[in-house]
Amino acid sequence: TVMKKEELWKGYLEEGNRDEGCQAWAFCGGGKEADELLALVKEGKKRGTASSLISYEVENESIPKVGDKSIVLDSRNEGELVIVTRKVTITPFSSVHPFHGYLEGEGDRSIHYWRKVHEEFFTPDYEMCGKPFDPMGKVVLEEFDVLYPPRYSDKDEIYLTLPVKEEGKAYREYKEEFEKASSSMDGTGFLRDYENMEEWVERENGMWKEENLTDGYVPSTTLVAKRRKDGRIVAMISIRHRLNHKLLKSGGNIGYSVRPSERRKGYGKKMVSLSLPYLKALGNHKALITCNVDNEASRRIILSNGGVYENTIEGIERYWIEL
Repeated sequence: TVMKKEELWKGYLEEGNRDEGCQAWAFCGGGKEADELLALVKEGKKRGTASSLISYEVENESIPKVGDKSIVLDSRNEGELVIVTRKVTITPFSSVHPFHGYLEGEGDRSIHYWRKVHEEFFTPDYEMCGKPFDPMGKVVLEEFDVLYPPRYSDKDEIYLTLPVKEEGKAYREYKEEFEKASSSMDGTGFLRDYENMEEWVERENGMWKEENLTDGYVPSTTLVAKRRKDGRIVAMISIRHRLNHKLLKSGGNIGYSVRPSERRKGYGKKMVSLSLPYLKALGNHKALITCNVDNEASRRIILSNGGVYENTIEGIERYWIEL
């Protein structure tokens, strides 16, 4: 059912939410594309959007902030959804991470598709300033949750997101909890090797680029799993974009661990489940996940996500998941 934006906001407030004000806008400024992207949000595929920084400067608009509420409009200017911004990142176009391309949910969800359509979309913003499109030009990336109507709102307790330099203290606490428990920091990339968390974030977020890899490493993405209700980091997961000889034997495409104080809550199972469509967007048709023969908890997580046992090599069980 179509609602006027005032009705939609009223319905949202009647759910017991505070009136902190909101803005109303449509994806791509309206038209057919607005409806297509709205459909992706309703399907649960789209949880990210992007704008050129130059467009904010031209229109003298303020950059979105975490916590901003918005009414998303359709092509008829009717209110469809209430969303909240959960993350804002400003980065050069050429440095946009494949995971953000995936979050935008468009096409095959690959970074190649994202770059193609967004270069076309951002070019008029540059033309307004008499400039050609600049691949080093800054873009404003947003991640969001759907709050209303309830049938479209985000139900998962956790979501996956790239680490950011501003959260260094939280990553240090996460690392210290593992060290105190003498627990293995699987799926955290190089976290155990770093004291400076900003340097760790920079390294992890650059590991998708071939030119940043040292011998024996493959492109990878390290994501933090955050609890939606309070933003606490409950787990981390490392996704290897492809397999080399070593990973094919043990290690596989996915490594993960849940922080000791947050175990036995189903976060591991959910985190692996959320990572599988991203692996598919990276061009994989199946994922290899491995675990030690004595790791019952990890085995259960793998099986619950459709893992099919292949064999055991030197105490490592190997499972494949069709994507």
